[in-house]
Amino acid sequence: MTIAPSNSWEIQLFEPPEDAIYTIEATSHLVNASRRRILVYCKHHLVSPANGTAEHGYYFDRDAIHTLRRIETLRTVCNKDFAGIKIILDLTAALEQLRRDIRLLSRAKGSDSARKNPRTDRSRKRRYR
Repeated sequence: MTIAPSNSWEIQLFEPPEDAIYTIEATSHLVNASRRRILVYCKHHLVSPANGTAEHGYYFDRDAIHTLRRIETLRTVCNKDFAGIKIILDLTAALEQLRRDIRLLSRAKGSDSARKNPRTDRSRKRRYR
């Protein structure tokens, strides 16, 4: 008898709300990295604190949480090669942007073709001989 795996027992990462801002202490718990390590990542421009929070300390938003999790994963592979981690993060961001652009273009193309009716579209005149 085979027991099917259940998703209810799987541990899921906390997904921060879009508008949430976290202190460096809370961020360190969410990404399982020390405050010092997060500050080192900031120093090497791998991640930036949330805009408008610099005068009150280090605060991080949802995007920074995601970036820090990626950095922590990459750190196990790249060790302390911050330049390599930065290149991977930049390439990943560029790839995600290209995927968003492709989705937008394919939606726009799909809506354009749905609007055109081949029977009334005068730009597609066929010539018969």
